[in-house]
Amino acid sequence: MPSRSNNEQRAGSRSPPTLLRRLRELVDPVALYRQRPGRADDMPPEALIGKGVRFVQRIYRLRVIGLGVGFFCVAAGFMQNPVIWPLWLALFGHGYLWPHVARHWALNSAIPYRAERRNLVIDAAIGGFWIAALNGNLIPSAVIISMLSMDNIAAGGLRLFMRGLYASIAACALGWWLLDAHFLPQSDLTTVLACLPMMALYPLALGKSTYEMSKKLAERSREFEIVSQTDGLTRLFNRRYWESLLIAEFEQRSQGGAGSHQAFLLLLDLDHFKSINDTHGHLTGDEVLRNFSRLLRAALRADDLIGRYGGEEFVVILRDIAPAEALQLSQRLVEAARSTNDENNLYGCTVSAGLVPFSADMEAHFVWLQRADHAMYCAKESGRDRLVVWDASLARRNGAP
Repeated sequence: MPSRSNNEQRAGSRSPPTLLRRLRELVDPVALYRQRPGRADDMPPEALIGKGVRFVQRIYRLRVIGLGVGFFCVAAGFMQNPVIWPLWLALFGHGYLWPHVARHWALNSAIPYRAERRNLVIDAAIGGFWIAALNGNLIPSAVIISMLSMDNIAAGGLRLFMRGLYASIAACALGWWLLDAHFLPQSDLTTVLACLPMMALYPLALGKSTYEMSKKLAERSREFEIVSQTDGLTRLFNRRYWESLLIAEFEQRSQGGAGSHQAFLLLLDLDHFKSINDTHGHLTGDEVLRNFSRLLRAALRADDLIGRYGGEEFVVILRDIAPAEALQLSQRLVEAARSTNDENNLYGCTVSAGLVPFSADMEAHFVWLQRADHAMYCAKESGRDRLVVWDASLARRNGAP
């Protein structure tokens, strides 16, 4: 055992901490531009084809606004320190043609999302070149760096930001050498005023885009949460989520945190359901389950927690209800299943049900479930199509908990 422990310690000392390794990858340009090794949870390459169209459209709108307004920011710097005409032509092409070219390029790529991230790195490189062409004019250079950084952080986090930063530095150095630039950081009033629209409008556009995306993500998250809690066939709570509600209700009652009324657990089972599947088929069986779930929702109160426990079994937590009302409500459910109409057809199925009040002598929530299950089977053994209320004498007679 000691030797194994020493080996583990040596292995741990050889592998750098996760945080240190991530920091090293962020500052290492080779690691940044190297393709990330695949992970077990990665989507297969064929599943990525066509992904990211909405991302491309969102960046396209931001690019049109940013470069359209940013044109005047760089142009003011060019007027302050005059440049050759090809730079003016390049600036016009970048401001008003490149957004459309980038969008077309990304949308026609196999994986638009990856192509758009590449375009963002190109944006950063071109921004670095404009800083060199501006001779380091302080205000427009700072605006360019700030806007490009916001784009990359919002689109790809620190990793994309660092890629863009290295691209900006490399393009700035290349441009400085090609243009034989001189460091002229002073900004005159015209340049400062020309940069103000960019400083005001672009963050607003980016913030609005981010807000809309966060709203969509929140809506999607709520949809996934509902799906994870709901039985796909009946649209009632699924067993896993409903049981978590039962545990919460049991703990609240056990700690004396509930109101003056009681809580009851109702377990219902559709009688002769197997014969429906055997005679009419599983599609009809599914229709019966959906019809019964609609009956439950219509007959029970809004505060009652209804779940599908499995197969043809359904469970309900009747919260804050008087014993007489709980009995009346449960009995009415059994009678409604017996006298179904065409709109709520159970194909002849009736319901056997067990009703159990909360009791402080129950040691855990599963005892509550066991008692409901026992009461329901007593209803089955007594001839089906009836409600049985659990009590202590029933337990002693049949050996229930």
